[in-house]
Amino acid sequence: MDLDAAGARSRSDSMRRHHASAPPEAVGRLEWVVQRVSRALQRAVDLVAGDHGITAAEYHLLLAVSDDLGRSNAEIARLTFVTPQSANLVLAELERRGLLERRDDPNHGRIRQARLTPAGRETLDGCVREIAAIEERVLSTLDDEQRRILLPALWRSAETLAGGYFGDDGEEARAEALRRSRHTTRTTSS
Repeated sequence: MDLDAAGARSRSDSMRRHHASAPPEAVGRLEWVVQRVSRALQRAVDLVAGDHGITAAEYHLLLAVSDDLGRSNAEIARLTFVTPQSANLVLAELERRGLLERRDDPNHGRIRQARLTPAGRETLDGCVREIAAIEERVLSTLDDEQRRILLPALWRSAETLAGGYFGDDGEEARAEALRRSRHTTRTTSS
C-alpha cells in the first residue's frame, strides 16, 4: 500500500471514529446537541488557551473583562458561571502573572475592578484569533440564513436559562446546595 492510500485510510478511520451515529431521541434533544457542540468547542479552547500559557477558565475570565468596564468579582463570576470564590482565585492568579490588574472601585470601597493589562490583551487577542478560526470552520458548513440566526438564537436561549437557574431562586439555592455537597464529598474522599 502506498503512503497516499495509507493516509487516506487513516483519515477515513478517524472520520468514522468522530462521526458515530447518535440515537434519534438524543439528536432531537436541545441539551444533547448543545452539549456536544459545547464539549467540542471546550476541547478546542483548552488547546488554544494552553498554547498561550493560560487555562480555559483564565481565557473565559479575560474575555469577560475584555470590554474594560472594570467589572467586579461578583459580576465576573456571574458572567463566567463560577462562584465568586473561584473567580477570585483565577483573578488573583492572572493579576500575579501580570495579565490583569485590579483597582479599588472609586464609588464603593469594598469592590475591586478588574481590567486587562497590555500583556493580558495580547494573550486574549491571540486566543480569540485562533478560536475565531475554529468557529469559522463550524460556521462554514451553514448557509447564510443559518449563520444569521444561529448566534442570536443561542444567545436568547442562554438568556432564557438565566445562567442555568431559569430565574427561580428556589432552584438556584437547590443547585448551589447540590454543588456544595458534591464538592464536600470529593474533598473528603480524596
